[in-house]
Amino acid sequence: MKHLLAIRPSLPVRFAMFLMLAASVLMLQGCASTPKYFEPTPIAGTDNSMLYLYRPAASNPGSKPLLRSYPEVMINGVSHGVIRYNEYRAIELSPGATEVRLTGNSANAKWKPRDTLYSLMLHPGKTAYLKFRVEYNMKNMRLIDPGPKYQIGMSLTPASQATQEMRFVDKGD
Repeated sequence: MKHLLAIRPSLPVRFAMFLMLAASVLMLQGCASTPKYFEPTPIAGTDNSMLYLYRPAASNPGSKPLLRSYPEVMINGVSHGVIRYNEYRAIELSPGATEVRLTGNSANAKWKPRDTLYSLMLHPGKTAYLKFRVEYNMKNMRLIDPGPKYQIGMSLTPASQATQEMRFVDKGD
């Protein structure tokens, strides 16, 4: 019986095989980011309001800022869990003046940046969308001052924009 010789592909062939593998991985990642359908949570109490707090994925290319860091959500001093990267929470609240604080000053949080605070007025039977944005601040990142710089903030977002963005965001616990 003859022995078959193992033939090792040439460098250009190996490089082409590597490119095909890399392209396959990228295509599979693209499938994972397809939009989902966002279905609003109905307001249970007729006199209550609904607040959606969402943290969309960062828009910068490459590594994502504070991917594994998450603050605790405090609304009018009451904890509503943590908000992770690419996640949203539907929180039913009593209408009126509302203070949302995202903090790392709790045992549940894994967050080092300063607290972020936003005040808003909630109205009975209405829904508000509050976007928590975390991005790299590319304008302030310098070679002589290494380390990441962030843009962190919250803003009220129109329902038409928020519901489109939330199609790409996972529902939190």
